[in-house]
Amino acid sequence: MGGVTASSLLDEQGSPARRWSDLGVVRASELTGRRAGRRAAVPPDPGPVATPEPEPPPPPPADREGASVLPVAGPLAGLLPDGGLRRGSTVAVCGSTSLLLAVLAEASRAGSWCALVGLPDLGVQAAAEAGLDLARTALVPRPGPRPAAVVAALVDGVDVVVLDTTLPGVRWSAGDRQRLGARVRQRGAVLVPVTATPGTWPGAEVELRAEGGAWAGLGGDGAGRLRSRRVRVRCAARGRPGEQEVPILLPGPAGGCAPDGELPVGAPLTGPPVPRERPDAPAPIGVAG
Repeated sequence: MGGVTASSLLDEQGSPARRWSDLGVVRASELTGRRAGRRAAVPPDPGPVATPEPEPPPPPPADREGASVLPVAGPLAGLLPDGGLRRGSTVAVCGSTSLLLAVLAEASRAGSWCALVGLPDLGVQAAAEAGLDLARTALVPRPGPRPAAVVAALVDGVDVVVLDTTLPGVRWSAGDRQRLGARVRQRGAVLVPVTATPGTWPGAEVELRAEGGAWAGLGGDGAGRLRSRRVRVRCAARGRPGEQEVPILLPGPAGGCAPDGELPVGAPLTGPPVPRERPDAPAPIGVAG
């Protein structure tokens, strides 16, 4: 990592230091400007000017001593043993980017820093619509050949660190998992490994996965607008027998996670098209978006 140590990620006030760039960290809020190809205008030379004030450091992460549990969306709070993301724990999310964003949204809005490692295809616009504060979201889309070292360094200065365990060519050994788990417990962060199949991160205290999914908004003739999706979220927790399950809207009508009851009873779900009366009649066109 070019000599970057975990302690170098924080300044004297405990804020994330600028050397995050050495790890390939990019703020999600910076990507919009970059993708639009914006360039800062070059003003004419005004002659001698006063030395500009130094750029203020990024805002500090949430006080780790003040809150032992980070908040999650209401529909998910009842599933988690502590009602949220307990600091020092590992919460695995299986097979659903929408569920991952729903898990992070409330903590991000409450002021916690989040870092996402190894998710190059994550949509920044979708993350914002799900509720993430992009100014407090750091992205490391390509962590290089030593992702475990990158994650271990980020844990020191970030409240919630997400890592994609399915990175091509990377094997997470039992030793890597144990060392990361110990560091997370010591630093009071939350580790969120994203897995493709259940049970592939044995050190997790909690595992969440979404199943099924029926879209609401389209009528029986295939016309309408996709508005919400009903899914079942299952939660397995260490020390708790069996699994708990709750139906939720993911996304809900406003874009984030919502209780299933917020969708009116009888709202049309995705279904097969109604047969046309005449063979030559044009088929109705549905609108998605």
